[in-house]
Amino acid sequence: MRKMKLIKELEIRNKTLRKMRMLNYFIVQAVFLTILITSCKKHTDVTNLDNNVLEVQLPAGEYDMGDHFGFVDPGHPSDETPIHKVKVNSFYIATSETTNKQFLEYLNGSFKNGSIEVRNNMVYAVGGNDIYYLTYQYSSYYSIGFDGSTFSIKDFRANHPVVGVMWCGAAAYCNWLSTQKGLSQCYNLSTWVCDFTKNGYRLPTEAEWEYAARGGHTNPYYNYPNGNTIDITSVNLPDSKDPYETGDYPNTTPVGFYDGKLKLKADYDWPGSATSYQTSNGANGFGLYDMEGNAWEFVNDWYGQDYYSISPYDNPKGPDTGFIMPDGKPYRGMRGGNWYNGLVTNGVNDGHSRVSNRNPSYYRGPQDPNHPYYHLGFRVVHN
Repeated sequence: MRKMKLIKELEIRNKTLRKMRMLNYFIVQAVFLTILITSCKKHTDVTNLDNNVLEVQLPAGEYDMGDHFGFVDPGHPSDETPIHKVKVNSFYIATSETTNKQFLEYLNGSFKNGSIEVRNNMVYAVGGNDIYYLTYQYSSYYSIGFDGSTFSIKDFRANHPVVGVMWCGAAAYCNWLSTQKGLSQCYNLSTWVCDFTKNGYRLPTEAEWEYAARGGHTNPYYNYPNGNTIDITSVNLPDSKDPYETGDYPNTTPVGFYDGKLKLKADYDWPGSATSYQTSNGANGFGLYDMEGNAWEFVNDWYGQDYYSISPYDNPKGPDTGFIMPDGKPYRGMRGGNWYNGLVTNGVNDGHSRVSNRNPSYYRGPQDPNHPYYHLGFRVVHN
């Protein structure tokens, strides 16, 4: 009887041990699976982060395009008049300017597939004559360097707007991004003609850019994207006292930096000595950042000084050819102002950031037409 009892106890104990071993096995497997899933998720987030374009869809609308405040630019007078009504279709627009990190992914991908090359520290299409990008080796103003096999970011500006990019390089990036997103390419890289019927990424027309920059504010119309005065804690303009102004050029700030939050040097490692910087919210009525200041933004249009006098109402796309500048060449337009230079109004340097301000990319600074491109970038749109 005692022997039977011992045997029964052993059987119960063995069953319990087997259950515990089985439970431990499942626990280990669950932990392993959790780690695997988390690892894959992190990897996916990292690989998709660079070309993940945050964008908003703007509704179709019409507005009175041009200067509503009687400003006359001494360099190119009367190019913001006459005020004329235009209509734009609905389109998607990036909430911020294209970053060095995003452009870096394009450069490495395109070099790997053999579509670009570097000559004299400048990026071209293979066998092409149009400059796409000026590398760090060309000038330390530009953040992306090339070591003969790989492009890399050489400074702390990974999340700052890419500068040193030419209009053709911005258009080529748009085609590359369209392919990445499974969309149809808009640009013919030989003629640089944009096919607006395609659904891929492109640069905004000048009419689309101003419509987006105004953020829906048409009653009344504003002089700047967010009003008639400037809060220097909400935008990156010359002498705006942000913690990036003490460093070497370019004094760009990270895209979306002005979001109303307190920024810490420990998170951003800016060159200034301030340990913190309180921003104001610089997003406009459509939720777009840096439509005022930071870097100028290329538009798709050729700059036409007298274009407003002949502009159509329905989705104007600019002149077929550009206005000839003092060096005998046409230039694409740029909008939005910048961190480097501007006009002082009411004691504030506005960085040429009036919402109606039109500028040919010829006019960049005192060394024109050879002034550096350290304050000119772009943002993307698509239908």
